[in-house]
Amino acid sequence: MTFAWPPIDAEVSAAVTRQLHTTVSIYDRSGIIARFEDAFAARHNAPYALLTSSGTAALHSAYYALGLGPGDEVIVQDYTFFATATPLLQLGAVPVSADIDIHGELDLERADKLITDRTKTVVITHMWGNPQNTRRLRDWCNARGLALVEDCSHAHGAARDGVSVGELADAACWSLQGRKTITAGEGGILTTPHREIYEKANLLGHFNKRASAEVRAESPLYRFAETGLGLKYRAHPLGLAMAEVYLRRLDDWLRTRERHAARLEHLLAGRAGIGVLTPTGPDRSATFYAFVFTVDPKTAGFSRDALLRTLRRCGYAEITTCDAMRPLHTYPVFAAPRSPVTIYETSCIRCDAHVAEHLAATSLRINVPADDGPDGRAYINTAIDTLGRALNVLASPPGRTTLPS
Repeated sequence: MTFAWPPIDAEVSAAVTRQLHTTVSIYDRSGIIARFEDAFAARHNAPYALLTSSGTAALHSAYYALGLGPGDEVIVQDYTFFATATPLLQLGAVPVSADIDIHGELDLERADKLITDRTKTVVITHMWGNPQNTRRLRDWCNARGLALVEDCSHAHGAARDGVSVGELADAACWSLQGRKTITAGEGGILTTPHREIYEKANLLGHFNKRASAEVRAESPLYRFAETGLGLKYRAHPLGLAMAEVYLRRLDDWLRTRERHAARLEHLLAGRAGIGVLTPTGPDRSATFYAFVFTVDPKTAGFSRDALLRTLRRCGYAEITTCDAMRPLHTYPVFAAPRSPVTIYETSCIRCDAHVAEHLAATSLRINVPADDGPDGRAYINTAIDTLGRALNVLASPPGRTTLPS
């Protein structure tokens, strides 16, 4: 049984059809644009929200609005998707990769050693929808005079210790791409508590009607509102019609995913060498964009790839590697950075990211359904049954190679 996302049902189809007969392009902050931004901002405790054409565009807008430019350094956790950092290259800023801890969170002690007089911002990613400790991050940034950006692309609606992801950031960004929990097919959204950041982000990608209305007339930037700065980052109303429905379902989905994830976690508990990177817990509400676990071959007695081969022999392909989220230091664009606005003289890689590399090499992922009906239960039951059988085979005494039926 395979995982299908997003769910397209009668309510979603009707919402898209209604929007199709309303308008397919919106130039200002009205209609579904305003409704979605208001609802999304309220869900994440944010004063301002700005829709964009992608999560990457949202990050670009945030970095520009923070005033980052040539020579400015930005600490970015090494364990993330490369698009968390590549928009910085468009501005000539330097994304400095920093290692993570064993929980997949930015290692603040190691990050501290990367700070220079050019460091302006820290960027963290809530990988796989597991929320980081943003209270600690905010305090750490405040003590060093640094801005905080959160890439929440996996973490729609997640929270930790009562704080929503993005709530304490100077700017937070989400993807609304097709596989995301809240999807518009393609799209993104930025939130911020700062009016100036909101206005500057508007200026970058929302020229004319929207920027003219959203940038204050007394601002020195207002005279550029008609033309903007040369980019168009508007979101598509038809995709937002989908996303608006999904946003209303978000809390139910998160509760369902947590129940399914808890069953997977229970299956793996106590097994030697098996760790869970996306745990459940009373201190957090995670999105489980994927349930991720690791295999330490020295302790488990078998490797991640051996487990994958065993699962394939069972005819099961829903558990896969996390290789699409390779650490930043493995990409040539960060080892030898390029930018359209400046020439880099140094690499972005200034430390050994051993933990990020280890996690990438030992982790496996499985999608977690948001459906608690027959299909969702069947999917998770099959996953638990097949994974349990494969692990038991690998833990069996040498010589036993037959898979139980």
